[in-house]
Amino acid sequence: MTTQTKVAAALLVIGLASACDRQPPTANPSAPLNTPLAEGPPPPPEGAFLAQMSPTQTSQLTSLGVEVVVPGQVPPSFAIAEMRVDSSNTGPGYLVVYQNDRSQCFAVEFAAEGIGDSPATESRTPIQPPLFGDQGYGLNYGPYTDANLRAQFPDSNLFTDWMLGSSGAYRLVGATYIGDLFESLQTCEDVSPEEAVALAESFTVLTAEPMADPPSSTP
Repeated sequence: MTTQTKVAAALLVIGLASACDRQPPTANPSAPLNTPLAEGPPPPPEGAFLAQMSPTQTSQLTSLGVEVVVPGQVPPSFAIAEMRVDSSNTGPGYLVVYQNDRSQCFAVEFAAEGIGDSPATESRTPIQPPLFGDQGYGLNYGPYTDANLRAQFPDSNLFTDWMLGSSGAYRLVGATYIGDLFESLQTCEDVSPEEAVALAESFTVLTAEPMADPPSSTP
């Protein structure tokens, strides 16, 4: 994968300036996010390990004091490869990256503020995550449709719309975005659009309650 060191800051705005060592653009910021989370999917079975996340990682995220949303159905072949948590005064945020043994990657991202509209891509499919209700959200994938952006950033993309909750906004992002942030993950590949839709539609709220240890897996 070709590294596009400017795409994260220039095009896919998140509110994680401190955690991700970049400054988000301020153009077209969203209004304050105060939409309450809709009723979500049922909790995982007793003893399940939600989002392949250890108690320590769970504690790091829940300590932010926000609604922590993660995929409720992470395939067992995936494990957490990177996690960044931002508790700065500019607004809390987090990014949790998953990778499997085939070097496929995806991440869930949260920003309390500073989000904006993302550029259009060649393909888009609707998603209906129960946690956020039917708000017309979608998964965007493929090259950018804008000719100038496509010339600068020819790699394929994969990311959902920002989904609004009571604490901020959440989305699923793919390999191009992850590779721009982590040098060690620049060779990652996207999951399929079908898998990405399933992951986004499984989004659920992470609680601080202890759960079973995750199965061992080496990214």
